[in-house]
Amino acid sequence: MPKIPKNISEKTQEKNNYFYENEILPDFQARWEATLKQRKSVFKHYPNHIGMPIISAKSNAGKYFVEFASSSSVHGLNHLVAPNRHPVETFLTGLCILGALLCLIFLSFLLWDRYQNNATVIVVDTDRDHFVTLKPALFICPVPNVELKKIPHVFKKHGIKHTSEAEQFFVFLGNITYENMMNTPIFDEVPANKWLEILYDLKKDISSNILKANDPYETWVMTERGACLTTRSVFAIYATLNYWKNDNWTIIPIPDQLPLYEYNVDGTQENFVVEHMALIAACDPFELVIYDTAMRWVKPRMLQRAIMSITQINMNENVKELRTHQRNCKVYNDGGLKTWPVYTRNMCITECRMKVIQDKCNCRPHFARPIEGVDTCNSTQLRCIGKAKQSLFLLQYPPRSCECLPNCNVFTYQIRDSEDTELNDTPISVSVMTLVVELPLIIHHRALLYGFHDFLTGVGGAAGLFLGASVLSFVEIFYYGTIHLYFYVKRMKQRRKKKAISIYN
Repeated sequence: MPKIPKNISEKTQEKNNYFYENEILPDFQARWEATLKQRKSVFKHYPNHIGMPIISAKSNAGKYFVEFASSSSVHGLNHLVAPNRHPVETFLTGLCILGALLCLIFLSFLLWDRYQNNATVIVVDTDRDHFVTLKPALFICPVPNVELKKIPHVFKKHGIKHTSEAEQFFVFLGNITYENMMNTPIFDEVPANKWLEILYDLKKDISSNILKANDPYETWVMTERGACLTTRSVFAIYATLNYWKNDNWTIIPIPDQLPLYEYNVDGTQENFVVEHMALIAACDPFELVIYDTAMRWVKPRMLQRAIMSITQINMNENVKELRTHQRNCKVYNDGGLKTWPVYTRNMCITECRMKVIQDKCNCRPHFARPIEGVDTCNSTQLRCIGKAKQSLFLLQYPPRSCECLPNCNVFTYQIRDSEDTELNDTPISVSVMTLVVELPLIIHHRALLYGFHDFLTGVGGAAGLFLGASVLSFVEIFYYGTIHLYFYVKRMKQRRKKKAISIYN
């Protein structure tokens, strides 16, 4: 029976039983087992491990790293702890591993930036059979918006002395704009916080049910253009005088059904009658008008015909899962405004503009929602606003500091190509407006381009490419860095304690 020399067995043991002399261990094992029946006993140092040999570290930290590197599923680490390596080989191995790790980190940052800042894309939809196009909200703002016949009664109601000075002031106030605000007459007989209610009582009346439809949303709202009648505006309630006076912050539920256009009806038109000279605007039902909203004049004794085109951007359901900065838009329940219970871009612009006014003139104008602790602008402060109009971004995009992101779901209605016909030879004293509606042939969608699962897939592919790592590899790293490390340190402390006791004894 062949015998294994003692020096060979010790050499094998020193090499951690991975090789036997110059013979590869699996071949040696197969040959040994083939002749095992012929032997009376098995050598006690028979090799029982398969793999690369490892170096022998001196410190506990070094031993722990050797243990991790030799058993890790991350490719290349085992070469760092292999014995009999030339220093140049070890350096090149470490350099390759470091380079692969840096490439992985760099690519991961690129993928993360893409997920954070370029996660959505605008796509075009041409399937008209599935389009859902809302009818617009109509805003009608009489200019000037003071009914002279109401002045005596309104002044008496509010205890105002009826003088020519008071009358001229409120007539000016009913037609005030940012352009003429610097010319505001000085009038201090009536507190500024009562002006809005007085102007509301002095406003010109417009017949209700203007669109010949039973609209529950028809109401008067307070805007930068003064008091305006609006219809089909879901968010109009948030700009009404009663909502402000009652300090109401209730969010109105969104209705399940809203007025829609039907694509199978040719020649869709909107007809309405206005008794006074006014500015009109067709607006998103989930938006309010602001100073730079495109508006058109409607004059008495005129027959006007215009074309209204519609553009639409919708948000897909999977985009809602993203954060606000990822989708680069907001929905109404994202909030974030201090003077409005819901979010829209125009509400955000109005709030930011009022904040600039408050910072420059220490007040809020009478047509803005009052805030406790902030005074309403008097005549002198209105002149201050007029002087500061260049910094109020009236006809410009708001500054980035306002953080007014666009709405995720947007309907844009543009009135153009107006044809006006005078009605001088008729007894009609009103203006008749006809809007010919051009329904959209395409709509746009905010779609998800790069989601979180795409990010994980990209990082996982990069990790496999550069390091040959998988999910289990990262779990393994976490395990060796936490749980296994804890028990290893605990075991080392116990050994030191036993060694100290044995030396003491």
